Amino acid sequence: MRLFFYCANKNFSQVAFNEPENGNPGCGATEYLQVAIPYFLNKYFPKQFEISIIAEDISTMPNDINSYQVSDGLKGAIELAYKKKSDIFIFKPSMNEDKSIFELLENLQLKSIAIGQLTPTPKCLRFISRCKSLKAFVCVGLNQYDQLIDTCIRNKIVNINNAISDKLFDKNLNLPFHKRKDIVFMGALFPQKNFLYLAECWRFINKKLPETYLHVLGSARTYGQASLVGKNNLADQGYEEMIFNELNKDPKSANKVIFHGNLKEKKYQIITESRVGIVNPLGTTETCCVSAVEMQALGTPVCTGNYQALKTTILDKKSGLLSNSKKSFIRNVVNIYSNEKIFNALSKGSIINSKLNFSFSHIIWKWYSLIYKVNNDYEVKDIYQPSIIRRKVNFINFLRYLNLVIGKRFLFFKKFSILDIIYYMERIIDKVKKLFFKK
Repeated sequence: MRLFFYCANKNFSQVAFNEPENGNPGCGATEYLQVAIPYFLNKYFPKQFEISIIAEDISTMPNDINSYQVSDGLKGAIELAYKKKSDIFIFKPSMNEDKSIFELLENLQLKSIAIGQLTPTPKCLRFISRCKSLKAFVCVGLNQYDQLIDTCIRNKIVNINNAISDKLFDKNLNLPFHKRKDIVFMGALFPQKNFLYLAECWRFINKKLPETYLHVLGSARTYGQASLVGKNNLADQGYEEMIFNELNKDPKSANKVIFHGNLKEKKYQIITESRVGIVNPLGTTETCCVSAVEMQALGTPVCTGNYQALKTTILDKKSGLLSNSKKSFIRNVVNIYSNEKIFNALSKGSIINSKLNFSFSHIIWKWYSLIYKVNNDYEVKDIYQPSIIRRKVNFINFLRYLNLVIGKRFLFFKKFSILDIIYYMERIIDKVKKLFFKK
């Protein structure tokens, strides 16, 4: 069976993708996983699949996987996969992927699987729904699956978590509480990753933990060299100024912040030597926060917000602490850092959570099953379908399941989902704000 994966790495010429087993080489999780998934499929099932990667830059792709270069992005990758007689083409659509992409898949009748590293807009979901050649949409986290359960692609969604290399667990130095120190944040320095929120809280955290340093892993260039940055080479000029203006409100605590930029192997040493890990504290755009999974694999409990995919990536009070306000966020960071009993319990839970729910040795079999079903034209909607009865769901997700069971029987609700309603309400509110609160 011939599988072709597309990795959009045009702006990642300095990133070496040739050793996925060693973990993320210093880029976004999306780009890393578009190489890691085919790599581990090839490792575990070498006789079942003939795997190839299509990318803009193939100079650092894994040596034992066929690589093909394209210059015209996703469209060129689709055409090349068709030309090479691909059985299944696997790619990541953007949130607002162009209609022409799905029309091309349909015209070529190229059987394909989409990976939802970002949740598509309602308009894009309709394109996916109408494209008969697109057989499955992989929800990379449980929260994303819940978001899409009552949408027009409900019969195509499958929940397969984003995964990490099992070798990451070997990088855990297993340092005891008293030998760990400092706090670490990991994520791209874009507004969506909300480092500014942490910057606003840092002086209060440092006041309670005066000897503690904050290590910042990542920059705006986590997502490629094309990103423009300010004088500190960390973030967009405007956002960078906002960060340093906030930190410099207390020069003493500001001096305790160390910006490392994008690191490869060294980042894992910093994480495993830290007591507390922090990722996107507001959860914006998260579908499955791989940074949080990596921290947990290294035994570092994660403190972040009780929002979006963070609720299913970090197990509250088991592998980390989730918060709903700045006050509780600051308190949680201080509690883990100061209390050895809390740290030890969460550190143990972190490793268990990441190993059982996010390691490639556990996840890759789900990919095998999905590919087998797609290739044989079986329905995919019941593969690894999470049980609503065995777990807690919030009120919004409860409404989604209610809409799925009851609402779809009524004409009005057949074309609408809770995601549609939220999406359009947010845009109406934004327009009203711009209309009445002009600067």
